[in-house]
Order: sequence, then C-alpha cells, then structure tokens
Amino acid sequence: MKRFLTVVFAGILVLGNGHLVSAAVNKDQVLNTAKEYLGTPYAFGGNSVNGFDCSGYTQHVYSKLGVELPRTTLQQAYKGDPISKSELKIGDLVFFKNTYRKGISHVGIYVGDNQFISATNDGVTIASLSNPYWGPKYAGGRRVEDFSNVDKNQLFSDLTEDHVAFDAIKTLTQSEVINGYTDGSFKPSRSITRGQAAALLNNYLKIDSENMSLFSDVSENYRFAQDIASMKEAGIIHGYPDGTFRPKETITRGQMALIIQNAFEIENDIGFVSQTKSGMDEAIVLLSSIDTTNEFEPKHFNSDQDATRADFSIALYNAVENEK
Repeated sequence: MKRFLTVVFAGILVLGNGHLVSAAVNKDQVLNTAKEYLGTPYAFGGNSVNGFDCSGYTQHVYSKLGVELPRTTLQQAYKGDPISKSELKIGDLVFFKNTYRKGISHVGIYVGDNQFISATNDGVTIASLSNPYWGPKYAGGRRVEDFSNVDKNQLFSDLTEDHVAFDAIKTLTQSEVINGYTDGSFKPSRSITRGQAAALLNNYLKIDSENMSLFSDVSENYRFAQDIASMKEAGIIHGYPDGTFRPKETITRGQMALIIQNAFEIENDIGFVSQTKSGMDEAIVLLSSIDTTNEFEPKHFNSDQDATRADFSIALYNAVENEK
C-alpha cells in the first residue's frame, strides 16, 4: 500500500554549510523586504514588527532573506567584508559612529542612490548618506551577502535552464521543498550523505521514533538523530552490521534508488520485475520507470557513483510526482 504523504520538507536539502535561502535573492527582493517595514516604530531592544531598534531591524530583514546576522550593532560590524563607500551595493550594511554613544552605534541597509534605510527614533525611515546628521557620522560598509549578482529571472547562479535537474529543482524550490545556499548557488554536483538523506526524507514523511539509541555512532544530540532513528524504524535506511550508521558517509546512486524505493514504494506500468534481479537492480529499474529526465536509464545508471544534490532532486521530484 502506498503511503499518503504531505509535502512538509521545506529548508532541508542544503545541510552542513550554514544558512539557507529558498532561491537566489536579488536586489529587488532586498528592497521590497526592507521597505515593507517603513514607518514601523522605534523600540529600544526591539526586533519585531511591533518595534525595532537599528540592529533588530537589520537582523529581521536579513533573516527574511535567509541570512543570519548577530543581534547587536557591534557584532554586525564584524560580519562579512569591509566595503568602501564607492563600492556600496543594495543590501550592504552601513554603519555610523558617535550617535547615542561613542564608537559604532547605528546600522542600516544600503538601498541605492546614496540612501540607506534604518530604524531611528522616527521609526523605520530612508535617509541620505550625505544627510547633515548622518554624513559626518558614516563609519563604513560591510558586505555580508552580495544580492546584486543574481538576475531576478535566474533560479540559482550555478544552475542553467539546460541542466538536467533544472525543472525538478525549480518545481521543488517554488514549492518551498528544497533550498539553495546564501551565495545564490545550488551546488548541484555536491554529494549527499546518509545523514542528509535521512533528514530529507523524514522531513517529508514525518515519521516519529521513540528509540533514539539505535546506532553506536549517532548520539541523541546529533542534529539528524531523530531522522536517522525514524528511517531505521521505518525500514527506509538501514545501518551496518557493526551497529553503526555512518551519517557522514556519502550514498551512491544505487543506494539512492533503494532508499527512494523504500520510502515511496514505487509502482510502475512495465509489469513484474524479475526476481532474479538484485534489490538494487530492481530499484534502479523502478526509478527509471518514473523518470522524466532520462537521467536514470538502467544501462547507464552508474550505480557506484556518489549521488549528487541534482541526482537526489530528480529522484525525489519523480517520486513525489508519481504519488500524485
């Protein structure tokens, strides 16, 4: 019997490098997000739509763009790379000194045309860097994220429309199923690990596990412990005979086929698959039978190669579509 699944898998495909964004963010998105809060009142220590202080505002806007900033102005002043005033681009942080205290004491977001937006005593407002008050207090800019090198019609900076996984990645990204990196890339050729595969699938399947002591090399505090335990109990991803799971070990394309088959119980229209085939061979044939990209042709499947992020995206997309 097929499982009835709900797509609840957002924000998981990119694992292990830090921050996430749903897709490459462009300068128009930065401007729209920053200006969304124009007029929001000032509140010392505030970091919500009920009231912002300057660093609470920049932290909030950046978080909406998928980028984490520390909480205080001084901490933010050490993030990213220093940028000269002439090099400022939309989305760069701009800092000011000697406002209500000595030293760096105010931060805003550059919005182009020599202007910046920030939370002041008058609320969230836009001002000129040449303003008589702000001009003399300007202390420098920092580039935490470059939002200007991404065309708003481009999905990811390293993914062209002729890439075999483009449609799969585009559909899953637009559905908030998968994400890219904060530098605007997807890194389609990066390998997937066993721990990441467990997290990916369990964030889709939402299987709970009561036994968290299944593997000697997976502590209860490990970030994917719950997912790994759930995949083990569901019979989707097994451990090794020595009692380990080896979460950082990469999976092969053949193993990926088995995992997808175990998770989705794929059926097809090609009839009965010979029992003389190995379980992996059968999984490859079944994955091929629902493939819309011709990437998983059984004769050229290369089952011993590492499964990449692009491979996993295609396999997942095909399996999800096959469930419809």
